[in-house]
Amino acid sequence: MENKKQGSPKRGHPKKEKVKLSTSINLKLTESDFKTVKEKAEKLGMKATQYAREMTLKGGIKSRFTLEELDLMRKLGGMGNNLNQIAKQANKSGFGQVSIEIVNIALQIKQLLDDR
Repeated sequence: MENKKQGSPKRGHPKKEKVKLSTSINLKLTESDFKTVKEKAEKLGMKATQYAREMTLKGGIKSRFTLEELDLMRKLGGMGNNLNQIAKQANKSGFGQVSIEIVNIALQIKQLLDDR
């Protein structure tokens, strides 16, 4: 640290201030209500207390993508990449040679979307 200049501005994003949760509200639920809250929280990848806090403070939760949706986006992204490579090849060598590949990818995309 001896080589660093004194008083020089720090680079990068400023550190996020961590606020300690120090006050609590006790909330009693029936077993079925707690199970419902816990299931909803798990679907969003959250703990039940975190879910309850967000619902209380914000009145709703911005939903994250489910694992199924993330997998679908990854597959579609890969297929889009393949399609771009085929388009590049078609422009280079002519459409007739790559038309079969285009039809196969279109069928894969249709099957992926129909399986949902």
